[in-house]
Amino acid sequence: MDSEISAQQEGNILIVKGRFKSNSMNLYGLFLLTFNAMKKLDSHHVIVSSYSDMYDVELSTPWHTFEEYIVDRKWKGNYNNSMTASIMETFNKIPDDVRNQKILYDNVYNYDYDQMDLILYDMINRIIHDKNLVMESLIQEISLTELQNIKEDRSKPQNGNDNHEEGKKDSSGTILQVKPVLAPLNGKPIYELRIGDKIMVKIIPATSKENYYIDLYNLREEKGVKIIPATVIDIKSSAGKNNPIEILAEIMPGVYGLCKEDEKLIKLKMFDPKTDSKVNEKGKPAAVRKDTPASDANNETQSSGKSIIIMASLFVIILFLFILLIMLSW
Repeated sequence: MDSEISAQQEGNILIVKGRFKSNSMNLYGLFLLTFNAMKKLDSHHVIVSSYSDMYDVELSTPWHTFEEYIVDRKWKGNYNNSMTASIMETFNKIPDDVRNQKILYDNVYNYDYDQMDLILYDMINRIIHDKNLVMESLIQEISLTELQNIKEDRSKPQNGNDNHEEGKKDSSGTILQVKPVLAPLNGKPIYELRIGDKIMVKIIPATSKENYYIDLYNLREEKGVKIIPATVIDIKSSAGKNNPIEILAEIMPGVYGLCKEDEKLIKLKMFDPKTDSKVNEKGKPAAVRKDTPASDANNETQSSGKSIIIMASLFVIILFLFILLIMLSW
């Protein structure tokens, strides 16, 4: 154990792989937590299913294969959506509690399985509610370089038959199938679109590639897939009524969305930083900024305050003049 700790290099990525089962409720699950070099929970994946083969996945499986298995099973729909969403929500709250996140990270960093398992077991069993719940875990440590290499390998074409529309990686990066979000009333006409414009798009879950990025960016919801902004970097429009318009937009550095539109009179929803969320550099939807509306509200409050002071001053002056006139008339 001491050798594992001493071998750990500062700045490495810590990954916790785990599996659990509840025989009484016929539930089996997998989870994967990734802590970055800043000692914060960077990403997490969870899946709960009634299929017992879920528990057959060995914890010695490489982390990236373990992660891909979870993502693949989720987009195929072979899982318990309610239980999975509840545990995901529990893990989502870990970064909100700085103290408990630090305690959990320290246990992972020190390979303290007993304390780490107590915390994770409690989180999961608050959802499962089974006193006989069984949970196992394994810590894996990787370098940042290894993580980046795995991500690059995932973006490479798996065979020579992959084409442009299937969202495979070409010389410029990974291209996913997306569709633009329409805004008939206040959107921008597609024929007025320019390079550099930010439009709102939705990734189409057409292949495992798209589904992987949907889960990577935490875009999947019960009602569908969240919309995200993308910056237009190329527009192709051929002459002719029936020729579609092709739009290539950057979602993240190295990740692009390609959409084709046959209708040339539609209006597209543009990105509004006041109301729309965006994907940050780590691939997670960032919170919508609230400072601008608050600033406007403060300005309105200050303006209202000044108006009240002016009105009060005028009232006092008029009252003084009225009293003065009465005194002079006596």
